[in-house]
Amino acid sequence: VVRFKKVETKKSMVSHQAALCSITSEVFNSPSLALNRGPKSFVSLPLSSLPSNGDLVAIDCEFVALSTEEFKVLSDGTKVVMAPPRLSLARVSCLTGDGTVFIDDYIVTPEIVEDHLTRFSGLVPGDLDPKTSNHHLVPLRIAYMKLRHLVDRGCIFVGHGLNKDFRVINIFVPPENILDTVELYYLGHRKLSLAFLASYLLEEKIQGRIHDSIEDARTALKLYHKYQSFCDEGILQEKLHEIFEQGQIRNYK
Repeated sequence: VVRFKKVETKKSMVSHQAALCSITSEVFNSPSLALNRGPKSFVSLPLSSLPSNGDLVAIDCEFVALSTEEFKVLSDGTKVVMAPPRLSLARVSCLTGDGTVFIDDYIVTPEIVEDHLTRFSGLVPGDLDPKTSNHHLVPLRIAYMKLRHLVDRGCIFVGHGLNKDFRVINIFVPPENILDTVELYYLGHRKLSLAFLASYLLEEKIQGRIHDSIEDARTALKLYHKYQSFCDEGILQEKLHEIFEQGQIRNYK
């Protein structure tokens, strides 16, 4: 029996790393497609200062619906969903570990938006139209490449409900590179909303009338730091039980 063993040469390892980082940081210099550019809502970091291996990146995404939910109602009044809404990434905001906003991209789509989901996304008609938007507007490909580059650099993503967001975006992030506050504050009873956690642990009111991705990303980052302090003090389990007890009293609001 002849056995073959694959040996990673220095050259092949370099080639592998180059393939991983084939999307260069120059993608962060992509200009806005908006004709009416308003004040920038983010800081353009020097490419050498972008978050890298092990650095925290707080992230939140907003979506619009390209098609609405299809359902039928049975004779007994039961609603049966035939097809869920088709969502598309419409805004992505990223903050460094110290809270600096370095990405706040609105995504232009060639398809017709059926519903801007304003109550949840904060987006309104015109926000994604190059002729009327005053936001930093980019194609989906550019927004995706920026995130892909941060993933390849080994960044640690902090956010709330990230698994769902990454699934809709269709981007793979290694589980060990995700710090999801939904999971960090989960005790097996129910998953807690960002608004409730912010209200109880940070004494901050967020998501009042509409959502804002910068606010949500910054809140998730604060909650992660709070979680870390509980761990350092050895009181995490005690705090988790307290949070859920208070949640029941306050109806998780």
